[in-house]
Amino acid sequence: MSKKSLFCWRAILVVLSLLFSAPLLSQTIDQRLKELEKKTAQLELRIQQLEGIIVELQKTQVKPVSSLPDRWKEKASWRLLKKGMSKTEVERVLGTPPKVVPNTHYGDIWYYPDSRGGNASFDIEGRLTSWDEV
Repeated sequence: MSKKSLFCWRAILVVLSLLFSAPLLSQTIDQRLKELEKKTAQLELRIQQLEGIIVELQKTQVKPVSSLPDRWKEKASWRLLKKGMSKTEVERVLGTPPKVVPNTHYGDIWYYPDSRGGNASFDIEGRLTSWDEV
């Protein structure tokens, strides 16, 4: 067999393999597409479920008692406090304190001075230890 005829046979084999592999390649792409569509549908369902969970959690989440900046004037706000809360959490519940007395040895005290005020005491790590509402 000459080099020329060997080259022709190889070329024919390459062409034939391409012709016969095209349907297989197409079938593989179709299968992959179906798998991706199935996965997308599953993910969309999970998203809907998670959004439902978020809505339910938002309904039960502690919300500020009022939209006033002086939430500390309302007894209901003080009732939301729990020992161990961070300063950020207390500020969300009561609002920003008008007066802060820092103490590096025992922890800060926040004062809410008013005829309806009170105070909140924190340890040196910034956790709520006690409070007095007036």
